[in-house]
Amino acid sequence: MVRVYQRCQKRLVTQKDYQQGILDWLYGSRLGRFFLPALTAPMVSAFLSLADYSFLSRPKIRRFIEEYDIDTSHLTASDYPHFAAFFTRRFREGARKIAEDPAILAVAEAKLTVYPISDDLVLSIKGQRYSLGDLLQDKALAQLFSGGTACLYRLGVEDYHRYLAAESGKILQRQTIKGRLHTIREVAQQVYPVFKENYRHYCLIDTVDVGKVLQMEIGALLVGKIYNHHLTNLLRGQEKGYFGLGGSSILVLYPKGAVSLDQDILSYSRQGIETQVSLGEKIGVKYVRST
Repeated sequence: MVRVYQRCQKRLVTQKDYQQGILDWLYGSRLGRFFLPALTAPMVSAFLSLADYSFLSRPKIRRFIEEYDIDTSHLTASDYPHFAAFFTRRFREGARKIAEDPAILAVAEAKLTVYPISDDLVLSIKGQRYSLGDLLQDKALAQLFSGGTACLYRLGVEDYHRYLAAESGKILQRQTIKGRLHTIREVAQQVYPVFKENYRHYCLIDTVDVGKVLQMEIGALLVGKIYNHHLTNLLRGQEKGYFGLGGSSILVLYPKGAVSLDQDILSYSRQGIETQVSLGEKIGVKYVRST
């Protein structure tokens, strides 16, 4: 069970995590950790999810909708050939409003935690300390975000798995980093530096108003494939891509002095509590640089 601040309802709730019992065994027992290297390998993870690409998984869709109380009236389709297709479902146009500039928008329907990036480029997430240079595998690039702000979006399996571009601008650099597919839940983060070990992809955006912003998508168990659209320029609020079947997360890095996050999100983040946010909603404001 995990506590989450439901922002739209302004209350704390305790959520049941998908397949929590299995994950507790995998990461919390000696025998489970023995099998982890195999189970978190991308090829094995893909094999274990094959059933969800079969028509036989269609009954799972209805059970899933009922268990997680998913509002299907916001979706473009009412019927799906298999569970994997439902996982990448689309919202109908207008189902979510995009916060207008100079607001910072939530790039995903997800659980959001905000972290300060220390001047020595260390990011502390769930008790794990990450060197930003190691996370990006580029120490020079990491220097751009010294003293900045990191927004970490954790997408639960029940969340909408399409995501938006954080800001408008030209993509200056792309990088894919191969790795494993650990779950991104706290049970794994207590044992492994998952964000440094997991498969991830990032792009550096030369934004029109706040300098350089980095957006990273991180795959996770089970399959957590990352499908970014082939774009050279991004438009704030447009669909940037989506995740295939499996849990996943997104990390957005802002430079020092560029943004101010909303107080409720900051307050709960300091307590180690995630905030459930909706796609495109305002989570803070930008300090727009004069030209």
